[in-house]
Amino acid sequence: MAGQRVELPCKASGHPAPKYRWLKDNVPWEPDSRFRLTVMGLLIENTRSSDSGNYVCEVWNNYGTAEVIGRLHVKQPLKVTISPRKVKSSVGSQVSLSCSVAGTEDPELFWYRNGEIINPGNNVRIIGVNHETLIMDGMAKSDGGAYQCFVRKDKMSAQDYVQVVLEDGTPKIISAFSEKVVSPGEGVSLMCSVKGTPLPTITWTLDEDPILKDGSHRISQIITSEGNVVSYLNISSTQVRDGGVYRCTANNSAGVVLYQARINVRGPASIRPMKNITAIAGRDTLIHCRVIGYPYYSIKWYKNSNLLPFNHRQVAFENNGTLKLSDVQKEVDEGEYTCNVLVQPQLSTSQSVHVTVKVPPFIQPFESQRFSIGQRVFIPCVVVSGDLPITITWQKDGRPIPASLGVTIDNIDFTSSLRISNLSLMHNGNYTCIARNDAAAVEHQSQLIVRGKWM
Repeated sequence: MAGQRVELPCKASGHPAPKYRWLKDNVPWEPDSRFRLTVMGLLIENTRSSDSGNYVCEVWNNYGTAEVIGRLHVKQPLKVTISPRKVKSSVGSQVSLSCSVAGTEDPELFWYRNGEIINPGNNVRIIGVNHETLIMDGMAKSDGGAYQCFVRKDKMSAQDYVQVVLEDGTPKIISAFSEKVVSPGEGVSLMCSVKGTPLPTITWTLDEDPILKDGSHRISQIITSEGNVVSYLNISSTQVRDGGVYRCTANNSAGVVLYQARINVRGPASIRPMKNITAIAGRDTLIHCRVIGYPYYSIKWYKNSNLLPFNHRQVAFENNGTLKLSDVQKEVDEGEYTCNVLVQPQLSTSQSVHVTVKVPPFIQPFESQRFSIGQRVFIPCVVVSGDLPITITWQKDGRPIPASLGVTIDNIDFTSSLRISNLSLMHNGNYTCIARNDAAAVEHQSQLIVRGKWM
């Protein structure tokens, strides 16, 4: 092993006393501070890998010669190094670690995080001939900590570790524009200042439609010395159609944040065209009435000529024309909604929108079950409600059920079932029924426990 002391034995006898000469790789040995001749042979201190080679000890006197040949192999100690040495990144980013190994070839290599072994998965890749590169995408806050590369070869082992620090790089609004009223022809400059790691990308919308850059609409961006992104939307000559809710959205791999405020442009009030909406039963939905022009007196919502709200699940925001429907119900909330804007005391304008409510599947719960080897099992999955058509699939331990398990799946309309005719320990696991329709995908999981037979 490199760094240790080794003595190459060579002791001869004869009369007269023999003389000695050492060769390394057929080259006569040259004196070195680490090499010393002893009565027993050649002593080498603090061995190096360069000392490896074929050594010959020649002895002779007046009556003859003799030699002894041997090979010295100096092994390097197993050494492991992870790079980079310092990892400071953000939530949502990609982190890549490389583990270099010296002192052996073809080692066994394992990666650990906080003492737990890391296996490849959806966001984790381990690549390289010896699995020496670890790549992790979409890092979560819980992924921070101590990362260890452990290497083993025969009876030798070594390890190295680095600390991965993840900051919350989610974008944050530092400052932004505020609501204002302008006259046609005026110039408007809207500003959005954001920080985040990695640097966020900022986009602009007007009443949820992307703003297209043209001769009168310009978007520019700078990065400050503090590392903030500042985006400007400049409108050189506003028109009535430029009025509405402006939104800046900042997005990076760690998350997204948005800010919005209304810009009112004086002129005749009207309502932008409205698109029909699909709502999901049991969830909340928002219906926007996009008013342009200013001033106007009021914004009111109606359904079947009834002024809203008429129940606790409906909230009408007169300041921005938004109607919120909470815990949507198909029988009550589906239908046509009308937004009415009072432009003058005796003049109003309106637009209508149709809301279609789709009902997601609901699976009747089924319980975990215990069986013994060799028994038969039947697991039903019944979708008791939800819009048709419904597609039902199964998974075992988060993956499609392999054909090698001999599991039979029967699908009929809104039901599905698993049949296993001869249980074995391989059937142990978590079985998930997944039901999908146009509204949503839902799932229900149950554990199947197969016990061995007692002898």
